[in-house]
This record gives sequence, structure tokens and C-alpha cells, in this order.
Amino acid sequence: MYTFKKNIVGARVGLLLSLSLLLFLNCEKKEKYPVYGFVEQFSPQLEGVISKNVKIELVAQGFNWSEGPVWMPKENKLVFSDVPENKIYQWSEKEGLNLYMHPSGYTGKENLPKGSNGLALDLEGNLVICQEGDRVISKLVSLKDSLSPNFLPFITNYKGMKFNSPNDLVYDSKGNLYFTDPSFGLGETPSQIGFNGVYFHDKSGNIKLLDSTVNKPNGIAISKDEKILYVTDSNAERPSIWAYDLVGAGKVKNKRRFFEATEALHRSIDKQKADGMKLDSKGNIFLAGPGGVLIINSKSVHLGTIRLDKPTGNCEFSDDEEYLFITCDDYLLRVHLK
Repeated sequence: MYTFKKNIVGARVGLLLSLSLLLFLNCEKKEKYPVYGFVEQFSPQLEGVISKNVKIELVAQGFNWSEGPVWMPKENKLVFSDVPENKIYQWSEKEGLNLYMHPSGYTGKENLPKGSNGLALDLEGNLVICQEGDRVISKLVSLKDSLSPNFLPFITNYKGMKFNSPNDLVYDSKGNLYFTDPSFGLGETPSQIGFNGVYFHDKSGNIKLLDSTVNKPNGIAISKDEKILYVTDSNAERPSIWAYDLVGAGKVKNKRRFFEATEALHRSIDKQKADGMKLDSKGNIFLAGPGGVLIINSKSVHLGTIRLDKPTGNCEFSDDEEYLFITCDDYLLRVHLK
């Protein structure tokens, strides 16, 4: 009788242990982050860039309009703007989401209560910020805590006139800066300059206007060989990417329409215009635009789209291109590329 009871108890304990193990394994199998969206393939060449079965992870949410992401390799984290909230957030796998700084782009000097937009790192690793609210481009000098940022504005005007609302920026390998200045961040404030511009700023502090004819210049990027400058046009009628041959520092020629997103805009649910973009090491353009993130090769072929069907502002690679981060309205998304 004792042996029988002992066997029953042992069997029950074994069963409970087995069930506990199964529950543990099931918990382990659960995704850490929700999956959102999918990849839409238009060309077989897409498979050399991204798998159509890749997972798009929702790693953070709750923003007003997320924008301007930049990867900080030394800290192994992403920082990005929440433009209307005048904040910059930071996200890392280890720490998750935290406030990085507030204010980020509006310090009360202008009547534009918007924060930072595009972000970049200069050659020394300093964070450089398009400050829409103050209508300048500044360098972060110090950050004692998240509520005490200290900025140094170093691009403040063009021929004595205030910029409209600096939007996005990119450095070349020599430390020269290219940036866009559209007017749609002005709201009801009149433009002093009177046009939307694409600009060049050299290390000596000289500013040169490269183009004043782009309807709504927004995202900006440079090819890896630094022979082509790309600028997105958020034109509601004909969203596009313009390309220019770089024939010297701050010298461009042969402007042409590299890619037109009008068809994608008509198909899209979100009706987002061409916005920010980044280039991978193979020269493929990842464009935030209608439908999500459009992947376009160096021959202007639309290979596919990371379909999000939600207004998408920009994207950024981790330093080894293992991940692509996407700022998508109130979401921060991550795509595992490798």
C-alpha cells in the first residue's frame, strides 16, 4: 500500500515538473516584442537585401510623432526625436526606452513650439540636432541630466535671414554637412528667406545654397562613394527622390528625378509623402514614404516595401547593419536584417 501511494505521489510530482517545464518552454518561445507589418516584394533582387519573411518588431510606442533616428555605436543605443513633444528619446536592448533630453529643439527663443527633427553624429561623435523650434542646427555640448541639455547653435542663418525649419542632415567623410530647410515646420510663421532650400556647410562655417527649387525638401543622404547627393521631395502631387552629382565639396550638377513615389502614394493606405531615408552599404535606399519603408536599389528599381500602412517618418541602421530601426508615427520598430 505504501509503495503504491509512493508511486502515485512520484508520478504526480513528475507530471507537475513536466507541466512546469512545458510552461517554461512556452514562455521562452513567446516573442519579446509584438510583430507588426510585413514585407511586400516587387523584385527577386529584394532577397539579397532583406528576407520577405523577416520579423518587424514593435519595440516602443506612445509618441506623438517619432522622427530623426540616429544610432550611437559607442553607447550601443538609438536616439530619436518626438517632434511635437520637444523631446529626444533613447532606446537600447538592455535598458529599453528612456527620455534622453527635454527640451530638444524649442527653447523659447522662437514662436514655434516644436522640438528636434533630424539627428546626426559629427566626425567626433557629437550629437548634431536640427532644432525646428529655434530654427537652427545645434551641437549638444553637455547633458548633465535629461532635463538639462546644453546646446551650441552653429548654423543659425543664411545671409542674415532665419532658416524656415531645419529638417534633416547628413555628414560626408570630411566633416562637411548637407541639410534641408523646408517651410512646413513654420506653421503660421512667415518665412524670412522666402524659399525652401538644400544647403551645404563646411568645417570653416561657410554656408552655401545648393538648390532652392525643390518643392518640399525633406530627407537627405549621400552615396557611399560620395558621388551622389540624394534629397527627398515631400511634394503632395509628385513625391520623389532627387539626385545630384557631387563634383566637389558643396558642388552639385546634373539634378535629376531619381525615383518617383506617386504610384506608391496612390496605392497606399497612409498617404504618407516621401520623407527621411538611409542608404545601406550596398547603395540601396530605404525611404520612409507611402506604405512604410520603400527599398530602392542604385538603379532606381523599387525592390519592395516594408509595409506598415501607418505614416512613417524615417529609419536608421545599427552600425553593423544588423538592424534597421523605423520611426513610424507613435511607434519605434526594429527589423532584424542579418
